[in-house]
Amino acid sequence: MAEKIRLNGKEIELTDYKDKPIFAEGVKSGARDVEEITVSFNVTKDVYSETAGLLYEGTLDVEVPEKNLAFRGEIINFYSGIVNLYEAEDNETADEYTVTFKNVGNIGA
Repeated sequence: MAEKIRLNGKEIELTDYKDKPIFAEGVKSGARDVEEITVSFNVTKDVYSETAGLLYEGTLDVEVPEKNLAFRGEIINFYSGIVNLYEAEDNETADEYTVTFKNVGNIGA
């Protein structure tokens, strides 16, 4: 499992990672890429606003260094737990976010 992801350059530690690979034919026959990835990560009160703002962009630069993946990813599914981070009294209380990114192209394209 990949342990970290970068979304528009912001590094986030993951609690879960799944990918749906595609195997491209062509110049590099059998080159591995992904159609989509689903990641889960914890969000605490101190980073809630920054994380929400990032996800509201909808399409992000997605990098998973451990898997050597980098692509433009469109959010096609998102859900979170039921923790109200506005009411959290500390920065230890976390809610789990799960996001699926569909590969929509190369970064910078």
